[in-house]
Amino acid sequence: MDLKSIHQIFTNRILRIPSYQRGYSWANNKSVTTVKPDELKNIKGQLMDLWNDIINIPTEAWHYTGLLTLVKSQNNEYPWLKNHQQFSIVDGQQRITSILILISVLVEQANQLGIELGDRDGDTKFQFLYIEKDGLNAYVFGYDEDNPSDKFFRKHILGIDDIEDDSRESVYTENLKKSKAFFAAMVHTYLDSFDSKPEGLQTLFNLVTGSLRFNEYILPPELDEYVVFETMNNRGKPLSELEKLKNRLMYLSDKFETKANENQEISEAFTAAQKNNLCESINKAWITIYQALGANKKSPLADDDFIKGHWIAYFDRYNRAESNAHATHLFNEYFTIEQVYDGSLSPTDIREYVKSLQRSAVVWNKIHNPSFFDASENKLQEAVLGLHRVGFRASFKPIVLAALQQKNSDEFISLINLLETYAFKIFYITDRQSNTGDSKLYRLASSVYHSKLSAEQVCSEIKGHINYYYEFFWFKNQMEELFDSGNHNGFYGWDGLHYFLYEYDQRLRKANRATTQSSALVWKDFNTKNTIEHIYPQSAAQSSTQFCNGNDTPERLKAYEDLQANWSAFSQYSPKERKRLCNSLGNLLAISRSDNASLSNDCFIHKVDQSNKGDTHKNLGYRYDSMSAQVVAINNTWTPESIKNRGISMLKSMLAMLDEPEDLLDEGELLKLLGLEFMAESVKEKDHLHD
Repeated sequence: MDLKSIHQIFTNRILRIPSYQRGYSWANNKSVTTVKPDELKNIKGQLMDLWNDIINIPTEAWHYTGLLTLVKSQNNEYPWLKNHQQFSIVDGQQRITSILILISVLVEQANQLGIELGDRDGDTKFQFLYIEKDGLNAYVFGYDEDNPSDKFFRKHILGIDDIEDDSRESVYTENLKKSKAFFAAMVHTYLDSFDSKPEGLQTLFNLVTGSLRFNEYILPPELDEYVVFETMNNRGKPLSELEKLKNRLMYLSDKFETKANENQEISEAFTAAQKNNLCESINKAWITIYQALGANKKSPLADDDFIKGHWIAYFDRYNRAESNAHATHLFNEYFTIEQVYDGSLSPTDIREYVKSLQRSAVVWNKIHNPSFFDASENKLQEAVLGLHRVGFRASFKPIVLAALQQKNSDEFISLINLLETYAFKIFYITDRQSNTGDSKLYRLASSVYHSKLSAEQVCSEIKGHINYYYEFFWFKNQMEELFDSGNHNGFYGWDGLHYFLYEYDQRLRKANRATTQSSALVWKDFNTKNTIEHIYPQSAAQSSTQFCNGNDTPERLKAYEDLQANWSAFSQYSPKERKRLCNSLGNLLAISRSDNASLSNDCFIHKVDQSNKGDTHKNLGYRYDSMSAQVVAINNTWTPESIKNRGISMLKSMLAMLDEPEDLLDEGELLKLLGLEFMAESVKEKDHLHD
């Protein structure tokens, strides 16, 4: 075992992270910019583990840090550095990168304190960061130049101001930035424990560069670095399938036979220039892919989900019976060295696949983050937003990915809209399992991707699947169960409630020609915040015992009496019936603000307009809220009859959404579906759309 310190590893060496490596992925469970001692115990992750390893090394001892596998580079970036050798890091790059980030922080601290950590001025920077000579910079550690993290690392980690960072940031550059912030915070706290900060800084520097020991292994020439990388990196933090795939494609590209171009007929045989071009294409494609998948920094997209979604559309080999079928096919059947040697896999096959993957990554980002659609794609964007509202299921993604890459993609808007209908009818109304029909949709995705079906043909296929799976009368059973079992929450416990209330409000806006944005529901806020209002309050529906919950003080009993007086129209019904009224569809209201906490126990006229309480409550209440709320605000009072009539109107709107006849249900069936069969009497027809 050849154990070497960081000081020894970086002596007369240039180290590079090769292009087949993953980006920087070490992190903690939370970002750290300042350190509060009582919060340290809650910080977990690879960076925190490394820091703890360093500061807990006993005096005169060393700490085994892991394996560092290197391969000697064929080309030297800086031939003018005669005494330096260049190596690529095959294994151990996450740990060594983290240590270099920490060293960069220590160098910055030393500059601020006006001290040198080495024996002579510039020693530390020269050995670990970069070498200046005759106006040239040689970077001791970094990425291959075609890696998008390279310029970012030099400018933002090494702090070299003259670097023009024109690279687009990604989840990996974000990790680099967070790592430096973490180490800066930890070093600052560490130095506070020393009477002499220069002494503390030197102590920490010595621990990092002298007491951390790696088992260094330099690959012999006969070992293939790509194979070693894929084998070794199944340890530690697992490689994603996307990271493995890049390495595999680079490896296979290197194995195609090369021939000189002069006086020879070239079929699938490579010239050396073609081989280099293919490798460059793979590198450039992965830059685009990582940028697309990490475009939303707050919620980067999962590599493996993208690989699987693309595979379904590209290869048409989905098989529900086989677990992880896409990875098995890609790595064990299609992209294999045997396929190269027997001629089944050509450079053209790899090039076309890589191009497809590159294009698809951009679209994959758009369909997950619709704000990235171009202004000219507003119709496609709106259609995709509808899918997000109803629930953008995994089975929809490959076919949408395929549709948006067609030259006539606008013709497929009808397909996206139909998928929205598919989700509402099959999953929310019929209440089928979440994987219903996924195999059929996956097969259609490949047909769309390869332009085997037109938009009209694929829509016809999907309509057939909807007709096969959809059954409205299963919705009646679902509602009956929601009212009779569990918490008896009725429509309030229905998974499709947010989607339906939002769509119902949109229909009201259209019918009333509303254009005021202040009354428009914003889906993200409506879906994530508590903005479904019980018009008749849940607390009013309770019995005295439930309301007091053991607190039978006169004040609590008086509060219950006052609440019942505000809603006296419901007093004729039992607590069980009142709860059904409370959770019936007609009593549930989509509002655009999180006002329902303040409105909850108010009487109806105060819910309609909070200014009825006094001048300090202006412009709050149903009258100033969503279109649904404004329609409810027209009522002078709110009674069980109001809930019944509004519920029937809403059910008829739902039947219209489902393309069902308005008279599908008779009066008794409507009331039973609403959970209000105890109110079976003459129903007053009332069309709220035009109130």
